[in-house]
Amino acid sequence: MLLSPPEKAKDDILLFFKLYDPEKEDMRYVGRLFAKGISNPMEILSKLNAMAGYAPDQEIELYEEIKFEPSVMCENIDKNSTFRSNELEDGDIVCFQKSLTAESRQQFRYPDVPSFLEYVHNRQVVHFRSLDKPKEQGFCLELSRINTYDEVVGRIAQQLELDDPSKIRLTSHDCLSQQPKPQPIKYRGLDYLV
Repeated sequence: MLLSPPEKAKDDILLFFKLYDPEKEDMRYVGRLFAKGISNPMEILSKLNAMAGYAPDQEIELYEEIKFEPSVMCENIDKNSTFRSNELEDGDIVCFQKSLTAESRQQFRYPDVPSFLEYVHNRQVVHFRSLDKPKEQGFCLELSRINTYDEVVGRIAQQLELDDPSKIRLTSHDCLSQQPKPQPIKYRGLDYLV
């Protein structure tokens, strides 16, 4: 059975909504709504709270996900301005989350939508193997392309349960032989050198 799309008035804009949970570090699609371009986001907050399963009066923050590639562009939406003045149009994606206090923001690695999208954009799974046993399966870590050398060896030391990350030497990967290169990467971050 085919369902016909809902009726759309001339001044309606179709918006898609994603919910971000900083505790779970998870973002998911929760639905779509038509909104009047001349109305403001305050008028749909109770509907968004219902989509998320929140109390009707839950304070939430709204962000427009503008683009993801080649770089993340995500801007806060002014809930008191109209959708049009926030430059929202048909098909735009609005991400939202519970409002956090300055104190509670410190509990999360990615406390808001922009920081989470930046993390997702830059994350990579990196495979590590022992240089003296390159054929054996090592371990994988989810890292960011913007991690420093010291942050990477810190995470590796944590994974290997080592006290001193400076004892770790990293090598790059040889694409032709599919093996680690024997010479280490000679780099130490400023924090380590000072």
